[in-house]
Amino acid sequence: MGFGNAIVDVLRRLVGLSKEPQVVDLQEQGAPAVDDDPEDEPEDDEGQPSVQDEWDDMQAFAVRCEAEAIDLAGIDINDPRTYWVRYLEIEVPEGEKIGTRESRAKSAGFGDIRHWEWVSQYYQIKWSELIEQPEGPAIRTRPAFDAARAEARRRRSS
Repeated sequence: MGFGNAIVDVLRRLVGLSKEPQVVDLQEQGAPAVDDDPEDEPEDDEGQPSVQDEWDDMQAFAVRCEAEAIDLAGIDINDPRTYWVRYLEIEVPEGEKIGTRESRAKSAGFGDIRHWEWVSQYYQIKWSELIEQPEGPAIRTRPAFDAARAEARRRRSS
């Protein structure tokens, strides 16, 4: 699973759109054997990246988007309501906007579906935070982001 897919999976878990994990045979894809060097980044007991590792990867992705000046297609990075309106338009269509995800993304101002996915990942990362909990660190979306999602859904259903 590539870096982009890993970010998508983390973000889906954050916004409650989790899916079953894919089983990938790395040897079939020609990946090199795993190096058990003790100087590698620490992992948890299950061999999965730590929460801190995931957070660091997310921040690296955000920095990359900013360095490349990703086109947000009119979404205001400081106003999560603008993201959620666009998200619902593309991901949860209603009425005449059923078409394909690709066509909905293009209609919403994105070059293609990949452009939308990158902006969506970037936006969700920017509205996430690393917090300390009694059981250890966790990544969550900020309360204002969650409130904006609820407001967008409420307005859409009324």
